[in-house]
Order: sequence, then structure tokens, then C-alpha cells
Amino acid sequence: MSGVTLPLRHRIGQSEPLGLFWMSLGSPAVIELAAQAAPDAIVIDAQHGLWDRLSIEHAIGIASKTAPVLVRVAENSANAIGQALDAGAEGVIVPLIETDEEAAAAVAAARFPPEGVRSGGGVRPLGRDFGAYYMNAMQHTIVGVMIETLRGVRHAAAIANTPGVDFVLIGTGDLAVSLNGFPRADARHGDACNTIMQACKTVGIPCGIFTGNTDAAIARRDDGYPIVVAANDIEVVAGGFAKAMKQFSSVSDAKPAGIAHAASASAGYLSNELASLANEIGSQSNEGDDDVSDLLLKFASHIADGKIRVVDMTQTLKPSTPVIQLPPPLAQSNPFRTSEISRYDERGPAWYWNNISCGEHTGTHFDAPAHWVTGQHYPDGYTDTVSVQRFVAPAVVIDCSKEAAADEKFLLEPSHIEAWEGKHGRIPDGAWVLMRTDWSKREDPARFLNMKEDGPHVPGPSAAAVTFLVQQRNVNGWGVEAVGTDAGLAFAFEPAFPAHHLMHGANKFGLASLCNLDQLPPTGAVLVTAPLKIEKGSGSPLRVLALVPA
Repeated sequence: MSGVTLPLRHRIGQSEPLGLFWMSLGSPAVIELAAQAAPDAIVIDAQHGLWDRLSIEHAIGIASKTAPVLVRVAENSANAIGQALDAGAEGVIVPLIETDEEAAAAVAAARFPPEGVRSGGGVRPLGRDFGAYYMNAMQHTIVGVMIETLRGVRHAAAIANTPGVDFVLIGTGDLAVSLNGFPRADARHGDACNTIMQACKTVGIPCGIFTGNTDAAIARRDDGYPIVVAANDIEVVAGGFAKAMKQFSSVSDAKPAGIAHAASASAGYLSNELASLANEIGSQSNEGDDDVSDLLLKFASHIADGKIRVVDMTQTLKPSTPVIQLPPPLAQSNPFRTSEISRYDERGPAWYWNNISCGEHTGTHFDAPAHWVTGQHYPDGYTDTVSVQRFVAPAVVIDCSKEAAADEKFLLEPSHIEAWEGKHGRIPDGAWVLMRTDWSKREDPARFLNMKEDGPHVPGPSAAAVTFLVQQRNVNGWGVEAVGTDAGLAFAFEPAFPAHHLMHGANKFGLASLCNLDQLPPTGAVLVTAPLKIEKGSGSPLRVLALVPA
């Protein structure tokens, strides 16, 4: 992050994204620690945080030597805004703005006459050369406004176009409540955020966004938001304590069996809850219905509040999506294609939709047992007959990224699996085993397929490794980042293509073209892998989601 050589108002909207620290605990000491990390700005939350007037002044006095300080005021009033600026804040963030009139009132409250209505007083301003303070304040005071309601979204363009507004900050939590009556991000929430962001782009001011944790902040930064809440003191402090206790409690020689072990190996309360949920889903038991209902409600709450992260492990389907290539005269799979039916035009004035076509095993996809000759006799081996209980299961990740980087033809052997188990515990029955190679980071389709004269050079499992997982560990399935579940040269193995031959022959599944395996822990994640319900389908593209303790 950049330093404070330029006033913050001059750095807002420049090419480098700004990362803000959001402070709610009311502790100047914590602010001092946060400032040492050199954020682009610190935000004191005077609306929902534990701050009083004196502690705000104290915190600003400490932090402003290292990082600029903004105050999210309690309300859009001249009194609240004036007090924050009198305390020495470089600017204010004003909540719950729903119209351009309200935005204009916030700007006026932050400006001295003749441009605004701010009162000329306060301990800090009067303790300085007030004339110099006045000129500096008129040039450098920042006014950010928060859009966090449906009404605000509807007026986003007018709000963003209000003279004197330096940036808009999306209040994601209140926005979700306004849209759904519950703090849950969904498609409507995403559309609302996009509407606000586009309104800001149109008038040329930055659009920021609040996030609940650093992983979400990185994702939002990569989405193109120029201002992002990168961390908050509650999450950092609570997460630090939780991590310390997790590390302290993780040393144990006892290795419980089954799905419960997936939770124990990840050594965390939320991992236990996730594993318990997966266990209940897999068991189809009716015992303890009330407890399971409580678990489901708690699970939903933890997703909403960010304690459980949802990691998307799916590649985007597009015409350039790599498709497995078979040697002639074998038949080939069609690439992904899309053709527009209508787009708000004479073909359909109010809607947009497409025709799509592709093979069942295109992009991130699910291999059902019926995909291979050895699995053709299972009545429940098709995408429309597989038990849906098996679509939710725990996952373990075996990291082979260093080996794959050194050797494109790297093969996972039973010895590698046993070494992994020596560190993380036995692979539980019914779990997905995922092989991380970072192959998905090869964005060029040719490098991803990596065809050579003797065939594709792609890492994967040996026949012995697949045999071990099927016979010794009774896994739910096998997943990889490459275009297919086998190693590139597996046609020469005995049996040929063992990840297909042996897995599907044992009524087990495959996942291919996964991504973001580097965001999953070795144990403790739960996968949701529901293919399309195609009649007699051998597989299908799908959205693979991993539930991971934050």
C-alpha cells in the first residue's frame, strides 16, 4: 500500500487500489497497532463501534502520524459530521444515504461557509493556526457516502453525481438486509453492487465496498473496486485468538475415524460443525432432528456472517475453454458454444438469453460412474440417478504443486498419500480427495492441455495410487485441476486411465478442471458438487463450491 506523502483526497481514485482498516472496538491502542501496518487509511466506526468522543480524538492523534483517519459518523447530521472533523479526522463516511439531497447535505456539513454549513470550532482546529486549518480543510477534507439500501441503489447515479462527494462506499451488510430482510448475499445483492459501481464509473468517482474479511477484500479488489475495506479489528483480533487456540489444541496423537476425523484434523469448531453437517447429510438419519435443524440454522448464519467462506472452484465456461482431445479416429467433444436468442431488442424487448451447447465433460465437470465402461452397470451411476446425498461430502487436499512445477508428468503414488496422512491424519471414508497442482493457473489453453509428441504432459495419479484410494480408503471421488482426472500419459498405464477405470468401476465420481485449490485447507472443507440432472447423463458441467472455515 502507498504511504501518506500525498493527502488522501488526492490519492483516491488513482490506479492503485486503496485498502482501509475498519476499527470498531473503541481502542486507541489497537488503532496504534493497526497504523503500524501502514494501511491507506483507517476508518473509525462511530456508528456501530464502541467509540466515544474522547477516545476518537485520542485515536486520531495516535494514528494520523502514520495513516490518514476517516470517521464513519453515526448519522447524516451537521453535528455528527462536524464533531468528527473537529476531532482531527481527514474526512467522514456518512451512512445510509438514499438521495442526492441527502448526499448534498453531508457535503455541506463537512464544508465551512461559504461552501457549506460547518461550524468553525473544536479543540483541535482552535489549537492550531485556524486560518491555515480552514484552507487545508477546504482543500483536503474527504466526504464519502454509503449506499446501503434499495432506495439508495435506485438513486445511485444521482448520489454519485452530487458535487463534493469524493467516493461512494457500498455497505454490503445493510444492503443485504434491505434486499432480503436477512444478511445474505445473493444474485440481487450482486446486481445492486454492480449498479452502484457502474453509476460511480459513469460520473468518474471511485466506488468502495465493505468486506468482512481479508479473503473477501482480495476478491473485491480483483473485481475492480478501487477502495476496499481490507481488514477490520474485530475479525483480526478474534481470528488471531482463534488461530492461537487452534494451534495450541491441534497436537493430538488420537486419530478419530470417519468424517469426524476430517473435522478433528482441521482442529476447529467450525470445521467440526461442517463435518457434522456433512455426516448428517450422508447418513440420512432421522435421529436428533431438532439438533440437526439447529445445526442447519447455525450453518446458514455462519455463511451469512462470513465465518464460513464459500470458495468457488469452477472455471468460467467460454468458447476458449479447453476440451480434452482424443486421437483420431475417436469421436471428439464439441467445445462450449453460445448463441444469442435475444438481448432487450426486437427479438425479446425485456429479456436477455442464449442457447448453449457443449459436451457433458466440458470445463469444470462431474464424471458419473456411467462415464466409463467399468461403471456402466450401476443403476445409480448416471447424473439423474446418483443419490443426491453424495453431492455433499468432506474433502481433503493433497498439495503436489511444487512437484508438478518441477515435473509436468509427476505421478501421485501411495507413498505420497501416506506421507500426507502422517501429517494430517487418515483420509476419512466417503471424502473427496483433491490433487492440487496449480495447473488451473495455466490460462493459455495450449499450456493447459500441454500436448507433446508422445501425448499430453499433465500430472495425475498412478494406478497404484487410485487402487489405494478405492480399496484402502473408500473415497467418494477424485478431483484434479487438469482437463481430465487421469495423468496425461495414463493411456499407457495398466489398467489404462486408472482414475476412470478404477474409480468408476467402484461406483465413485470424478471432478476435473477445478480451480482455487490453493484456497482450501488440507482438511476441514466440505464440497457441494451437484451435476445437471441429465437423463442417462454420463456427467455434466457444474458449479463446485467448497465450504471452508474462515
